[in-house]
Amino acid sequence: MRLIRHDVLETDKEEILIYRIRINLSDGGLLEMRERIVESEGQRESTTYSFHWQNRDGSLVKRWDNVPHHPELDNFPYHVHIDDEANVVSGKPADALDMLTEIDECFRQH
Repeated sequence: MRLIRHDVLETDKEEILIYRIRINLSDGGLLEMRERIVESEGQRESTTYSFHWQNRDGSLVKRWDNVPHHPELDNFPYHVHIDDEANVVSGKPADALDMLTEIDECFRQH
């Protein structure tokens, strides 16, 4: 695992964590996680994220993100790119733990 970026910003009303991590997976693949988390009044929310999973040859497996560039999809802006940048399906709000759990389940199935 390699920590690429880590910032904590504090105001009177909230604390913001921004991070970017690269994780080398046991099968030779890579997971890059970028997330911005805001904590305010005891509540945490992942406001922007991108979780990019690729196989050992660098090909996309999945990328979950909430960049607002697919307004035609249900549950906009949440979406998932599967196997190819052009193959995009509707997603749901996610965080790092959700992604690690899903990837672990895929590894267990294979």
